[in-house]
Amino acid sequence: MAKTCGACRERKVRCDGVTPICGPCSKARRPIQCIYVSSNAVASKGPLLQKGAACYPCRRKKKRCDAKHPFCTTCKVAGKEYDCQYEDNIERSLTEALIARTRDLEQRLAYFEGQSQASSAAPSQSVASSSCVTVEMNDFLSSLASFPPIFAQYPFTPGVNLAPNVEMPFPLVTSLPLQSVASQSEIISPLVDSHYLTTSTSYQDLDEFRALFISHHGQLGLFLSEEKTQAILLADLSGRVVHPVLVYAAQLMGCRLWQEQHRAVCTITTESYQLRSVQQALLNTGHPVTRLQVHNVLTIYFLIKQHMQEGRDQLVKAANLVMQYSLRFQSPAITGTNLLQEPNIEAREQICALSQLLYLDKAACIVLNESTLLSVEFEQDFATLSYVFPAISRHNLVVLRARSVFFLHQTRCLSSQPSSPVDFNVPAHSQGQWYDQYWHLLAEVSEHIAILSPSMLKSTAFRDRERGLTLKLCMLVSLTASAELHRLLASHHAESRLKCLDVVFEIVGITRGLKDDDYIFLDPILGICWTMVATIFNQERDHHNDKYSAVHWRSLLAVIVYSASKLGHTLPFMENSLVTINGAISTAEESSTE
Repeated sequence: MAKTCGACRERKVRCDGVTPICGPCSKARRPIQCIYVSSNAVASKGPLLQKGAACYPCRRKKKRCDAKHPFCTTCKVAGKEYDCQYEDNIERSLTEALIARTRDLEQRLAYFEGQSQASSAAPSQSVASSSCVTVEMNDFLSSLASFPPIFAQYPFTPGVNLAPNVEMPFPLVTSLPLQSVASQSEIISPLVDSHYLTTSTSYQDLDEFRALFISHHGQLGLFLSEEKTQAILLADLSGRVVHPVLVYAAQLMGCRLWQEQHRAVCTITTESYQLRSVQQALLNTGHPVTRLQVHNVLTIYFLIKQHMQEGRDQLVKAANLVMQYSLRFQSPAITGTNLLQEPNIEAREQICALSQLLYLDKAACIVLNESTLLSVEFEQDFATLSYVFPAISRHNLVVLRARSVFFLHQTRCLSSQPSSPVDFNVPAHSQGQWYDQYWHLLAEVSEHIAILSPSMLKSTAFRDRERGLTLKLCMLVSLTASAELHRLLASHHAESRLKCLDVVFEIVGITRGLKDDDYIFLDPILGICWTMVATIFNQERDHHNDKYSAVHWRSLLAVIVYSASKLGHTLPFMENSLVTINGAISTAEESSTE
């Protein structure tokens, strides 16, 4: 009697008994563990699951489910891991949505109760009184378009802090005499924007939005001093520390990030108020670097919402701003007299803002096939930044990410150019211009990876999640550039092929370590990276014909497909990448069955 492996027995499939991997297991859509056990040692099916413990696909199709996490064996064998959802995950998302809805209703109720109490307790006063300013909600809604910024109405009284989590009552009525406003320094400083709150948005909500923005401001491409960070957290609209437009931008972007994280939707008025206040305050912003920072943030904001034209317009405005004010990485205002001196805080803000612009421009070229908006001189200026300011080039996340995407863009441009056949009997410096660019770019990419790797390990070891996640993104992008460069010579250079495979395995290893809640803070450019990796898999599978290698290749591809699908469910602009990657794994499966 032929032996039967445990996987075939569990799936009720006829097993041919071939070792070490039987035929059905080697031809499965997903790699599974093929283990032979004696009939006496077959484990029991285990205790019956509690009602509701099975995953939803198995319950819907009335199939046996072992309730394993993150996905059961039935869904894994069927290649339906992404559909394997358990009740606790679905209930968690539903609970978050219900909590957000409950909070919205409670705030609406508090508003109407406060409005009725205020109307019954307030004494009769003359509406035209010049000593008091009363702003009612209905009047505000009707005159929102022409409402001036609050920081232009009231004076700033220094020296007093306002706790960021103080709950303010509704309704939004201001009835203090103008003469007494300046004397009430204990309650009005720093100035908190109350004009852009809605009936469903409280001060605590805006505090949470700003805190979320600050926790990820490095990933959004901003460098902020400690003073500016605290001013944004406290919603200081006086303009003495930070321009109010950055406060509004923090509330707008934080609102969008909060919605993406919680899979919930704020009221439309909440987000539209913040966007309108950003656009209005931006008109009164004369500082070019601050304007550049806001345009960069708005570019990301619109692209997340898939408003392509608005995002492109913001990117064009940022590029025009750089040309208008001749903003450079190494302008005399930054470098001073000593080129090796590290830049001050203001100079770092400018370098990071310019680096973020370059990152957005190159990412748009790679992901969206847009044309570049930056000049060759701008890119050359950025390429020499590491020699002028080595410290900020090695440690600043914004600069490191810009360099990673910059190298990937250069690699793709070099890969698209036709190269002359390599002649190994001729010295390397005599191979031609294409090979000169190739070896120079390979050296720069390798040096950049050597900088990123220890920094990423250090950040992940000490649980610095935001920094570690950004460095993982930089590593994946840079390693993809390295793998593509080695692939270009892999057909006639054995060492390049081996190095290409080593880099690809490292990419899969880092990708496997990503967690489900990491994907919202990644970038659609990873879809392009994983597409390039899948292409390398397809090219290299023909050189490994044994069945174990075929299973190994499919397991590596499964990691890429799973991660790309997760990213596609979280971020936009992944459709083309998913089609290419799924086509790659389908081709690999067809070749393994032949």
